[in-house]
Amino acid sequence: MNKLSRNERLTVILKLLSEHKTLSNAQLAKLLQVTPKTIRCDLVHLEQEKQVIRTHGGVQGSAEFDADKYCLDSLLSQLTASSSLSNLMTQSLINDGVSKMKNKIFILGSFNVDIVAKLERFPQPGETLHSLSNNIGAGGKGANQAYAAAKSGANVTFMTKIGKDQFSHFAKEHLAGTGIDNTIIVESETSPTGNALIYVCEQTGENMIAVHSGANTEITQDEILQAEQHIVGANLFLTQLENNIDAIKQSMMIARNHGVKVVLNPAPYHDETPELLEFVDVITPNETEASLMTGIEVTDLSSAKQAAEKINQMGVNTVVITRGSQGVLLYENERFIEIAAIKCAVTDTTGAGDAFNGALVARLVKGETLHDAGKYANAYASLAVEREGAANMPDAALVASRL
Repeated sequence: MNKLSRNERLTVILKLLSEHKTLSNAQLAKLLQVTPKTIRCDLVHLEQEKQVIRTHGGVQGSAEFDADKYCLDSLLSQLTASSSLSNLMTQSLINDGVSKMKNKIFILGSFNVDIVAKLERFPQPGETLHSLSNNIGAGGKGANQAYAAAKSGANVTFMTKIGKDQFSHFAKEHLAGTGIDNTIIVESETSPTGNALIYVCEQTGENMIAVHSGANTEITQDEILQAEQHIVGANLFLTQLENNIDAIKQSMMIARNHGVKVVLNPAPYHDETPELLEFVDVITPNETEASLMTGIEVTDLSSAKQAAEKINQMGVNTVVITRGSQGVLLYENERFIEIAAIKCAVTDTTGAGDAFNGALVARLVKGETLHDAGKYANAYASLAVEREGAANMPDAALVASRL
């Protein structure tokens, strides 16, 4: 389960009390995956709000108990009930709704089950190490980027393919809870849901990943055609390279032929990547992918600029090279822009690139300049690496404090 905000925890606690009447602190801490101290602080707040009565080691509802007090609908109702805010809020909600309808993104990509082991250090060849911890979570570049884009305020349609196996219910349940507006989930009769084995080094937060694609690489021509209306109806199309290349190319062509901006995150790098570039408006490689695309070893700013110019010469107008702890390099209209890395407490870099890409397209589709969208995405990614798990995307409201 992704880490909940305080309001989300308060909402869950009240909903549980509406069904179970009394709960223990230990039950709540285990269910919400937080410390007993955090639960006690939450219950103190609820008691001050006259919602609960604290008992020895537990809690029960008060006479003024309201299970919906912290849900979004209730909070909005309280705000709009104020005459001074009513007109402002109504117009704001209308504007936000209209804006979101215009800011449509179609994302074709992978869904993987991530099996993550945290280690003190990476093992040497032939060496066995005991992991410090392990967990199973949702991942896949497509799913992660769709989640990040949705969290950043875009209207997202995400298409993926999974297996009919023990992970299919897990995939559907996760995607249903991400806030992604529309999901197109195709199921394979023959291949399993994709999965990834991930090592995370506790000392540095760096990762090593091995992916088994499974159903991700079995998207058919007919399945893409069934999604054509969603692609054509989008303002921006985003994809990566964890699906089969023929499906990626087909969907890119549909988008390009209907004037939909195409963004490619060329990860993981594929030998057929150059064949896709004629359909691409914006490309977002990291240093390794830029090196593989161009034959120029990207080791510093100078070599990154050389690689960006060469990718541009290969047919892509806008190049965004993510450089990890060195920040981001943008190249557009024969002009370079550097975005410095933001200092942060790195915990897990597994989803950093996905967070960046999702946030970037969410801002581009709103009409922001490449520079402004890049700064926002850079800040968003700096928040993501402070969390464990590739699919644990931060709230967009936190970005302002990093800019």
